[in-house]
Amino acid sequence: MLVERDDLLRGLSASMDAALAGDGGLVFIGGEAGVGKTSLVRALAEGAAGRCRIRAGSVDNVTTADALAAFHDAVPEIRGMLAEPGDRIALFRALRAALQAEPSLVILEDLHWADEATLDALRFLARRLDGVPVLIVGTYRDDEVTARHPLTAVLGDLATAPRIDRVAVPPLTVDGVGELVAAAGAAVDPATLHARTGGNAFFVSELLAAEATTSPTDPGRPASLPASVSDAVLARFSRLPPAARDAAAAAATLGTAADAALIAAVAGRDLDAVDLCLDDGVLVERPEGIGFRHVLARQAVEAGLSALRARQLHRRALHEVSERTPEDHRRIAHHAAGCGESATAALHATAAARQAARLGAHREAASQFRAALRHGVAGPERAGVFVALSYECYLTDQLPEAITARQHALELHELHDDRAAVGEDERWLSRLSWFLGRGSDAERYATRAIATLEPLGPSPALAMAFSNLAQLRMLAWDSAEAEAWGARALELAVRLGEVEIQAHALNNMGVAAVLAGRVTQGTARLEQSLDLALAGGLEEHVARAYTNLGSVAVDQRRYAPGLRSLEAGIAYCEDHDLDSWTRYMQAWHCVVLGEVGRFDEALALATTLLDYPGISPVSAIPAASAAGRVAARRGDDAADHVSLATSLASGTGELQRIGPAACAAAEDAWIHDRAGEIPGLTEAAWGLAVEHRDPWAIGELAWWRSLAGIAPSEGLEAADPFARMLAGGWEAAAAAWEEIGSPVWTAYAAMLDPDASHADSRIRGLDGLGATAAAAAVLRTRRERGLPAPRRPRASARANPGQLTARELDVLTLLARGLSNPEIAATLVVSPRTVEHHVSAVLRKLGEPTRGRAVAAALREGLLEDA
Repeated sequence: MLVERDDLLRGLSASMDAALAGDGGLVFIGGEAGVGKTSLVRALAEGAAGRCRIRAGSVDNVTTADALAAFHDAVPEIRGMLAEPGDRIALFRALRAALQAEPSLVILEDLHWADEATLDALRFLARRLDGVPVLIVGTYRDDEVTARHPLTAVLGDLATAPRIDRVAVPPLTVDGVGELVAAAGAAVDPATLHARTGGNAFFVSELLAAEATTSPTDPGRPASLPASVSDAVLARFSRLPPAARDAAAAAATLGTAADAALIAAVAGRDLDAVDLCLDDGVLVERPEGIGFRHVLARQAVEAGLSALRARQLHRRALHEVSERTPEDHRRIAHHAAGCGESATAALHATAAARQAARLGAHREAASQFRAALRHGVAGPERAGVFVALSYECYLTDQLPEAITARQHALELHELHDDRAAVGEDERWLSRLSWFLGRGSDAERYATRAIATLEPLGPSPALAMAFSNLAQLRMLAWDSAEAEAWGARALELAVRLGEVEIQAHALNNMGVAAVLAGRVTQGTARLEQSLDLALAGGLEEHVARAYTNLGSVAVDQRRYAPGLRSLEAGIAYCEDHDLDSWTRYMQAWHCVVLGEVGRFDEALALATTLLDYPGISPVSAIPAASAAGRVAARRGDDAADHVSLATSLASGTGELQRIGPAACAAAEDAWIHDRAGEIPGLTEAAWGLAVEHRDPWAIGELAWWRSLAGIAPSEGLEAADPFARMLAGGWEAAAAAWEEIGSPVWTAYAAMLDPDASHADSRIRGLDGLGATAAAAAVLRTRRERGLPAPRRPRASARANPGQLTARELDVLTLLARGLSNPEIAATLVVSPRTVEHHVSAVLRKLGEPTRGRAVAAALREGLLEDA
């Protein structure tokens, strides 16, 4: 019985109508366990049954999630591809093609337990729903999806995608509980029942069905299940005939859903026993099979089994599942473990892990490799499992465990005197140590790997060890050593025909050459790396090449080529669902946008990135730095952004992180007339810049420090535009920045020009960008140096006491017309997040707490008439 869900159902039905018309959609339905998500989607399916195909799938928590588990039953057309090696993107494309073939409603239950491959498939599909007549509905427990949960990242990634919706299912009210009580004909006070269950529909219905309000507690009850509800479930279970109880116990052991014949076989009963459970409502029939009405009920029954009974059922399940679906390694391993068959559990857990890894379900793969080790996988295979576990943990950012597992593998390989494997272990320990910020360990393992592998003769492992050391040298700004080791890696990789290692080595050598000032040569090497990776389908190396082409260009203020590389790289990574790489390049995109004066875009993109749960520090640092600089220049509060960037950067020890964060902090301090803080804010970055002799970092840091009264040191090689500024060549410096394409730095370069007419037009450029605080700081600095100040503000600014930018005046005008944020976004062709930022700026600058009062203040001041 569906209660208090009419509005939600109407909204879903409207989405269903749009999907069947060709505008495919994805809806995430969240709510606590038992709140009624399944009942809601079942009602939607009943209404759509005559108009399209109903596809249903689910994920269970009996064991680790199976790779693409949610799509196994929902889209059986792809099952044949799951057991075959191949391209994961090709599998996702086949999934989309299957859904495109006919109008469908796809119901995916319990996505909070979903494996990574399922979540990646959802990302892929969500971005490619145009022209696909399908509505995908996924349910999840929102109280179990934390900030670092993988599903949270998916929800964040798709937050701005079209036709993606989120629906929250609330608990029932007292009136809603009253409707269920009346329908059941129970003599129960609705208010009391509501207080005991919190309005949870499953809890209410179970208590009503059992007609029980009190019972003794059970120490074996699942912790997530309230005592009264667990007792109600077990009360229903205990009233079943013995044969039906056996069937229900078998179903609880098997998991979320199974066919009737399998349940009967595991129970040791005939099919009538399953029918009895269905008749009583303890079990229900769904498209994906027979199971409990709710996973909480299954947990209660499973927890109530004795250890001996559970072992017996697992043994039968092991036999039946092995006979029926021998390829289902995950379930075979689970049931083998349940009945004490450790060797079988280890064997199938390893097979399940390798299958999960192939499909990109790396967290599930790691869980299964752990299980294999726990069940005692032995002999040479044990070292291999540690190697595989280490790699899966590396891919899933579980770095401490990754390095521990690889150290175990190293010990076992040394025990068996497998020198080639020892060298590979040492090379990987070098890489993992670098990720953990253990620079000396990374260097030590890198040189040890080469020493171990070189006596064994030429090999791909040796070539990769050379390239690994080249990368470490490149990251340390030792360009000569980076290129020397890179050349050795490249020569050996070419000789062995190892294209992936060639791409890796060329990338390292290219960045090293660019850092050494040989931009043309370095860029050519990076482009060669990109071409090899594209031709070989080496997706991660494609992303790495685009990233370094773009980020190095931006770092050297070559904004036009940097922008081209970043935009091409972002498009590639979005098409291939390489989200981590996408975010990293988007963070550098924020930097470019801020420096070329596209402030709205920079701030909107940075805000979106920083809202992602679990965003990596290397992506958060440039995004926060860029956001802080834009906010400071506009007169907004930049403190949070600057603090985030500097705190994250300080732990890296790397100039490429610490330098930009320190410069953002210095600019914010100067704009807000706190130049005395600049020496302290830039000290660490300055030391690194001088040590690495980075001309761009030296130049900008020296400029900010000069504004704090610290004269540039003799002999420092600053990049040309900064060198001109530090030497007082104001007009030449401004011209150089104009050619680079940065109106902000063009104005800063003209800031101390004695000729006020030269400074005037550049400062007016800041006003045009909305960088009013930066313009004010420029004028303040000129006055402090005794230089004539250009005329400012302009006439339009004098009539604009809030100093609103042109775009903020546009937003204010539309607010006065009563438009909502989405309507303003559509009118101005910008994102809703950008509109939110503008509205906040308008309220702050006008000093009003609400939109209505801001509009009233603007009318009083005449701002709207002028606009």
